[in-house]
Amino acid sequence: MRSFHFKALVTSGDSFKAMRRAMEELNYEARMERGFVLGENAPSRALGKYYYVKTSKQKGIDRKTLKPIEEKVESLAECKFDIDLQHGLVSVEERRGELNSLFEALDSLPDVSVEFGDLNINIKDYVFELQHAYNKNEIRAMRIKEYLARENMTCTGGFKVLDVREGEKLCEKFSDQLEGVTLSFKLPSGKCNLTVTRKGSLRFSDDAPQDLVDYARQQLPRFHEAEVETAEIRDPVAAQRKRKK
Repeated sequence: MRSFHFKALVTSGDSFKAMRRAMEELNYEARMERGFVLGENAPSRALGKYYYVKTSKQKGIDRKTLKPIEEKVESLAECKFDIDLQHGLVSVEERRGELNSLFEALDSLPDVSVEFGDLNINIKDYVFELQHAYNKNEIRAMRIKEYLARENMTCTGGFKVLDVREGEKLCEKFSDQLEGVTLSFKLPSGKCNLTVTRKGSLRFSDDAPQDLVDYARQQLPRFHEAEVETAEIRDPVAAQRKRKK
């Protein structure tokens, strides 16, 4: 499974150039505790890896007192990143928490002004776009928030679509509550899966072709919606009536 986690990138062209220069100067070396290793980069895109020392806590037993203790353990962490000025996106692979580590590293660079913004993807429209671009596909699973399971009870959970012919109807019905959707594609190269979340995470099966990965990534900014702050709905029955209007 390949996982990519995205945020909106806010920076200027001049700041991006300064960022690239600073990353090249801060090239990782064994004697350093942090640094960058850049890959093949386009004029408006920077791909590479950021290495830094990560401190974690490890539980153990004191040899003398036999009492539980916590020890600090340092290890070298790797953050694979993709900074795309053209599409206004920044992403990391595997762990979403690496976005925080990358931001702290970029924010500390001289002459660099950068912000990472949270994404709020309209999942229904995003999924329908992928379905239109790749004809042979099926909606296999959904993650729905505030699902009215029983009277006066709601839950957030994952649901498997038993009849894939109903997938689009279910996607429409729960469009305002979708937290994630899994699509299954039948492509000339074989079958693969893609999961998208509202916060802007994409998870692909290992056999997903690169053209699908690239297209899915590039579509994210189109379906980002500014979040509107609303009061929390405490009455699930009232919430159901509100959704039916």
